[in-house]
Amino acid sequence: MSSPSLTRDVGSREPIAAEPELTLREELSTVRGLLALSLLMTERRHEHEILHLARTATPALVDCDLVSVHLDGIGWHGGPPGDDPATGVRVRQQLRALPPGGGPVDAGGGSWAWACALHGLEGPVGHLLVINQEPLSPDKIPLLRSLAQQTGIAIANARLHADHADANAALADTVATLEHKNRIHDRFTAVALNLEGYAGIVRALFELTGLPAVIEDDKGNVLGRAGPETAPPTRALSAAAPADLAHRALRSGRPIQEEDRLLTAARPRTDLVALIYLIGGESVIGEQETMALEHAATVLAMELARLHSIAETELRLGVDLVAALLSGADDGVGARARALGHDLGLPHRVVVLRGARTADAPDLVAEIRSALPGRRLLLMPRADTVVAIVVAPHEQGAGSAGRLPAPLVDLIHRRRLHAGVGSICRSHEDYPRSHREAQLSLGLAAAGEGRNGVVTYDDLGVYQFLSEASDPKGIDAFVRQWLGRLLDYDQQRSGDLVLTLARFLDNGGGYDATARSLGVGRSTVRYRIARACELTGHDISDPDTRFQLQLATRAWTTLRALSGVPGGEEPSAPRPTELRT
Repeated sequence: MSSPSLTRDVGSREPIAAEPELTLREELSTVRGLLALSLLMTERRHEHEILHLARTATPALVDCDLVSVHLDGIGWHGGPPGDDPATGVRVRQQLRALPPGGGPVDAGGGSWAWACALHGLEGPVGHLLVINQEPLSPDKIPLLRSLAQQTGIAIANARLHADHADANAALADTVATLEHKNRIHDRFTAVALNLEGYAGIVRALFELTGLPAVIEDDKGNVLGRAGPETAPPTRALSAAAPADLAHRALRSGRPIQEEDRLLTAARPRTDLVALIYLIGGESVIGEQETMALEHAATVLAMELARLHSIAETELRLGVDLVAALLSGADDGVGARARALGHDLGLPHRVVVLRGARTADAPDLVAEIRSALPGRRLLLMPRADTVVAIVVAPHEQGAGSAGRLPAPLVDLIHRRRLHAGVGSICRSHEDYPRSHREAQLSLGLAAAGEGRNGVVTYDDLGVYQFLSEASDPKGIDAFVRQWLGRLLDYDQQRSGDLVLTLARFLDNGGGYDATARSLGVGRSTVRYRIARACELTGHDISDPDTRFQLQLATRAWTTLRALSGVPGGEEPSAPRPTELRT
């Protein structure tokens, strides 16, 4: 006989269903699956992995046909319901109106649909949508809500992890940037403290960036360069002048890209400016390279100011020394010269320079210093001239220009200056004499004597004899005897008969050469010479007359030059405003 618990009726033999036990087993299995799914979701760090688990596991847990997920601000995962964009829009509008616990929605196609909110730590992040041919049993809805809740928590956890990862990455970048900035700061601080100059600045910039670095002045002259041997050679920056590029960089306040170079400018004061740049295109130059270039520009500005201060101090001390030498004083000039790095035991010459037009002497001082970089110079601006004391180079076989340093000769030619060079000074007593000789030579250079604007007293010949005559009045009487009528004519009519006659005789009676030297036509020269002969009554074809006239014209030129030489005047140091460089 069977147990009553196993059969409903002895005759029918129908088994008695153990429904509560089966239901409990099913619920326990579902809970285990939900727990396992929750653990899997929690371990995932990416939203798409969590959503994939939710969409693939939900049909098995709640026995439905289709699952879609919509995330706020992102959209549908795996496409809208039915792959119809219009349906997706309509369903999304319904999701906004659902209560927090979810509810039914119209997904179209005659199917049943239910949506549950995905709750995160700070509120809903989206909805889980279930679509089925028939409505789910009421006991499945709580399970669906639990699944949605676990999915929302997993998504919020993944987003929090991503935020932390982003924050850590940003913090790591910030730390790396600060460390690099400290390296840049420490490196350039060492350059400034150790007075490494232009070479140290570009070397540090190259070491920090790996890119060739160059410093140029506002005229395009390279002051310093560092980089690999294979780096492209230094060349001019586009068609823009360096000064214009410096102005653009200063106006922008940040380094600017010009062709294949990132450049900026350093300007500690209005009259001091230099360019510093890295050679490399935009693809290889980033924020760290820009930062290093900005630090380098700051140190470069400090270096420019330092060198300028040294130059001003040397110039002031040098001016005092020059004034003492030209006055003939011996109040310790040798020791003062040695303190400035000058050896007066070497032979020197006094040179006086003046522009072809009225020039600002301090500007001319700056040009001379620029033409002779790295050399210790003794210069003194005086009115519209500059007095320079230069070491006499080896002069065997050299002309007037050869008695000056080659860079200074180039400057004289380029700027069309006039220069008078005195004779050799071997002791402090020789400097006043050499100064007077240089002034006389400058007067002759301005009068058109010499070649290429330079006249050296040692080459004056008869001019030297005339300038040293003990009785200038006798020379003047000789000039009046031979040229008096021409001088009166020139003074009354602002003529050039005396000058034309002097050039004519110096050029051996050649009309063409005289015309070229005066910048006039050949016929004008012929007329002036004929007029001079007519006024004086002299026959210039006579050799003795020609000799006397040439001597008279040279005496006249010497007297004109001597009229600009102060007799016995002791040179004094210029006012501080004249020392502007």
